[in-house]
Amino acid sequence: MALAELNEVKKERNAKTIASLWDRCRKSAVAYGVFATAVRFGSNTVLLLFALTRLSTSDYAEWAVFLALGGFANLADFGFGSSISRVYSFLWAGADDFDAEGLRPPPERGEPNFARLRQFNATTRFLYVRLAFGGTLLLAVAGTIYLMAAIPAMHRNGPFWVAWGLYLVAIGFSLGTSHWPMACQGVNQVRQIQAAYLWSSLAYVASAAILLLYGFGVTSMVIGTATRAFVLMVLTRHYYRKAVNTAGGELVLPDLRMVKRLWPNARKFGIIAIGACLISQGNVLISKLFLEDRWTASIGLSVQLGTFMLNLGNLWLNVKWPEIAILRTQGKLRQMSRLFARRLFFFMASYAVLALGVVLSGNRLLAWKGTATRLLPTPQLLFYFAYLGGQAFYGAFGMLTFTENVVPFFRIAIGTGVAMFLLSLVMTKMFGVWGLLIAPFLAEAAYSAWFTIRRGFQGQPLSLKEMITAAFSVGS
Repeated sequence: MALAELNEVKKERNAKTIASLWDRCRKSAVAYGVFATAVRFGSNTVLLLFALTRLSTSDYAEWAVFLALGGFANLADFGFGSSISRVYSFLWAGADDFDAEGLRPPPERGEPNFARLRQFNATTRFLYVRLAFGGTLLLAVAGTIYLMAAIPAMHRNGPFWVAWGLYLVAIGFSLGTSHWPMACQGVNQVRQIQAAYLWSSLAYVASAAILLLYGFGVTSMVIGTATRAFVLMVLTRHYYRKAVNTAGGELVLPDLRMVKRLWPNARKFGIIAIGACLISQGNVLISKLFLEDRWTASIGLSVQLGTFMLNLGNLWLNVKWPEIAILRTQGKLRQMSRLFARRLFFFMASYAVLALGVVLSGNRLLAWKGTATRLLPTPQLLFYFAYLGGQAFYGAFGMLTFTENVVPFFRIAIGTGVAMFLLSLVMTKMFGVWGLLIAPFLAEAAYSAWFTIRRGFQGQPLSLKEMITAAFSVGS
């Protein structure tokens, strides 16, 4: 073959390789998720810096308290969400139905069970409207009592209560429509749900920034939160209905027997959620009771950034949880375990890089912008981010266990959460900020962290050496 012909063949082969890689990236949920999250991260960072220049330290502390109380409002879900998303995946994998606990034999057919999916979705819609009403009512009573005790009277003026009332509406709407993202995720529309998160986040940033510019203060963040919930609902509902082809179909009535079968695991997930909420949101509420506003604002800001970095790194696993659940449902356990190990490694590595970057440059950036609120000082921030990384690591093994449709951690979770909350009350009063940070670490390290890792590892077939090898392997 002539040299010119060889060069042409090489050029054609290289062009096909580049086209193949581009097509894979274009269709990859992770690639799209990274792009979407990068845009969200950039826009939210800009909004955060803008908000810090527009809100006083006391205002930002109040917003941090609102966010913490909103986290507790999600307890009204009482574990149904954690069960529901996996049931969508089971039915999408072709299961004829689901049991209260455990998995049925792998389905013979690989096609989604559309009829059962439609009925299950009608049931979750019915359920979540009622959960939202009860949860919002409870938050209105308990949250108002807490705010009366924690917020000085001089700050509890008319605009403050307007912002709180609007926040209750936003939380109620968000909870009442939260089954749509679960449905979208459960039927493996991971690329589409990343698009929904992207556009809803941009809507939040745009609406909040405009209102901040016109001096609406904390109310700006509240209205932005409501806007994000609305856009997310509209998009995820559209993507789910398109995947399951529900447009123009016959009316499907809810089947309350499904709720009864969801309840055994949902109850356990709900207990876990209480423990997790005490751990994740309790520090801000305790800080507001015992520490100055500047510390509450710093802790709230550090929690917000830490959570966002975890969400960014967790993309590696989040886009694959439906596939992991489907592989377990179909009995492909070794393939499932290799996928989990690889994605967990990517998750931890991504988070470590992001956390180190924030520790080294976060407060410098805030000082350069001249904001009144800062992150925690470097030693405390490094400790807190390391603790969050460990929490995320053992939490991933808990999620792997949940794909077995069993929930073995609920007693441990509530015990750990209550112990942490009580320990934090004592240690914060005695040792200040360090006491608040160390208490959760002590409570979780005592039992729940290592037990969760051990149980998750036992639920998959790989040896430790095989799992480590899989973590460093190249693949999807």
